[in-house]
Amino acid sequence: METLYFGQIRAYFGTILSGFYGLMLYLAGPMDPKIEWVFAGILMFVIGIPHGAGDHLVVKKWREAQGMPFSIVRFMVLYLGVMVLYALLWYFLPALSFILFILISVFHFGDLEEKESGDDSFRSLLRKLSVGTGILGWILYFHDEEVKLIVGGAIGTLPAQVPNYLPFVFGACLMIGFRRSEIKRFSNTFLCLLIGCFLPIIPAFVCYFAGCHAVYSMQDMSLHLGIRTKNLLIKLLPFSCLAFLLGFLYLKFLGSTQAIFHSFVFLSLLTMPHFWLMHHFVKKK
Repeated sequence: METLYFGQIRAYFGTILSGFYGLMLYLAGPMDPKIEWVFAGILMFVIGIPHGAGDHLVVKKWREAQGMPFSIVRFMVLYLGVMVLYALLWYFLPALSFILFILISVFHFGDLEEKESGDDSFRSLLRKLSVGTGILGWILYFHDEEVKLIVGGAIGTLPAQVPNYLPFVFGACLMIGFRRSEIKRFSNTFLCLLIGCFLPIIPAFVCYFAGCHAVYSMQDMSLHLGIRTKNLLIKLLPFSCLAFLLGFLYLKFLGSTQAIFHSFVFLSLLTMPHFWLMHHFVKKK
């Protein structure tokens, strides 16, 4: 009974998180931005960052299964090398980098909505892109004014107004990608996004990213590696701390100007090598 109880909490963790934050807003009114940052920081440290910190374990398992040696130093050099190259692209071509991040996020979000998605058929690809477009588009649309403030002029001029029919488009994208076999993941994501319409962009995004996307990723990785999720989180703690430290130093180096925007840029740097490894080594195996 206890396992079933906590299993249901985990299955709807994103909905519970966004509902909790929404209740706090209702009872206490608008919160200090510092509270948003603390809320986001805790969730990112506990589950958001760890869901990508296990990539080395995934590659290690694959190489050992192929009878090949694995070097954590070589892996880290290559992993960080990809991040550095993408950071340079952000520096010289921010608009292109932003578009690339959106495309990666769309596919990656859609990919994780399914427990098993090794099918790379054209139909499967369209379904993942449809779901991912619905998720990211929904978040951005209902926080478009905040998005403009966060981005500023870093990637060029954004449209002054967005069409009011877009929620129907993004809602349709979610429906098109729906699979009855993934009812729990889909319901959790949909409810989390729905509640997120009434939250500020930081908690709305983090509730989805940590409570939905990262939880799905950890579940898939746990199954793939044969390690219980709790034990996996503990095993990944040093790497999560390293990623968090790198993020802190990155923001410290850039200063306080556009801190939220650069937080998303750093997230994109982590995402670039992670999304390919997650899909190629976990979702197909």
